[in-house]
Amino acid sequence: MSNPAAPPIPRTLGRWDLVLLKIVAVVNINNVPPVAVYGWASLGLWGLAFVTFFVPEAIAVLTLSRRYPGEGGIYLWTRNEFGEAHGFLSGWCYWTNNLFYVPVLLVYMAGIFAFAGGEARAADLVDQKLFVGAIAFGWLALIAVANIRGLAVGKWIQNIGGLGAFLSVLLVLAAGVAAWSAGVGAHAPTITGVNWEMTTSFAVMCNALVGIELASTMGDEIRRPERDLGPAIAIAGVVSIASYLLVTGAVLTLVPIERLGVIQGIMQAVSAGANAAGLGWIVVPLAILMGVATGGAASAWFAGSSRIPFVAGLANALPSALGRVHPRWNSPHIALGTCAVVAGAFTALSLVGSSVAEAYQVLLKAAVVIQLIPFVYLFLALARTEGAHSAARIAGAIGMATTIVGLCAAFLPTADVTSVALFEAKLVVGVVGPTALGWFLFKRAARARPRSA
Repeated sequence: MSNPAAPPIPRTLGRWDLVLLKIVAVVNINNVPPVAVYGWASLGLWGLAFVTFFVPEAIAVLTLSRRYPGEGGIYLWTRNEFGEAHGFLSGWCYWTNNLFYVPVLLVYMAGIFAFAGGEARAADLVDQKLFVGAIAFGWLALIAVANIRGLAVGKWIQNIGGLGAFLSVLLVLAAGVAAWSAGVGAHAPTITGVNWEMTTSFAVMCNALVGIELASTMGDEIRRPERDLGPAIAIAGVVSIASYLLVTGAVLTLVPIERLGVIQGIMQAVSAGANAAGLGWIVVPLAILMGVATGGAASAWFAGSSRIPFVAGLANALPSALGRVHPRWNSPHIALGTCAVVAGAFTALSLVGSSVAEAYQVLLKAAVVIQLIPFVYLFLALARTEGAHSAARIAGAIGMATTIVGLCAAFLPTADVTSVALFEAKLVVGVVGPTALGWFLFKRAARARPRSA
């Protein structure tokens, strides 16, 4: 990928920038309480997700990033392996999913920071749209400006967020150890609650491990990709799975298993257990660290996913203006600005009236399916890449099978669904609608290309 008319984007990401970027993109410990309801068997599910999804993804990222180096990541790889149309579909799904995901992180960050003012005020602040909106839109403006100023500036938000994620895990672990030492820890069963919803929880775990491919969307901005990408993936992988395993163990120690079904997040889980152990003070610093980590994750996904429309603009698959580089800061400022505006619009939708908010929730559920479509291409590419050794092809097949399980699990209705038919219909519309829009834009750009040539 290159555009002779555009100034080159500087290479600013070193090895530890990559490590912290991957950690902040992957480690979201708020995923733990809902999938810890199976007791200590939940640790086995995390291990299975790591082996069958994360490891194949790591092999795919390393293999394809070396074969097709450059800006664009999964969009670039799919385009080179399967053609321009499939490349666009893969990149479009990756981008649009993150247009939904970034607002989720922004609103969630506001909810976490509500605990920084004390547990007593948290419930009131979370329900105040002015508070949530101020945090969400303020942070969106900050990450947009920082990344438009260049990745040399924006990367520090991700780096600090990665450190915040690491320290958050340590605090949750400390709370769990303290509860166990004080003799007030819960006694979780080895395994419980085995039913078909376990498949959905497994899919959630696989989705939680998505993110190591994100840095490759900025492939032309990594200083030494051939030297640093492999070690960064290995370090981030160990930290990520260790974080999820340790936090799961801590949550099972802090909260009785029968209460996990009604716990809404890691803050509530830690608060419940820490108070019983006389460690109520730990909630405030944990809220600050988790808020910083979530803000770093929002910046990472915002910056990384914006490279998809940037590269698509360079290839004239989307309006060419998206491929412009700022003459002073050497950043894809049009693509970043466009992502900021769209993310802001979706954030606003999530905060308005109930009917609109419910529609947004449907889109979020559909985004889980949309997110996995690029990984179908990723694992297919690994399985068919010329020169790949047999182990890589096997990894591609395993990753593909796991992804298909995740796609099918997304269509399984949960216990609170009253109308299965309506649930499925909404989900199909939520998937087909954004995908069809992308296909229309691609076809329109393809028709316009001969006339502009």
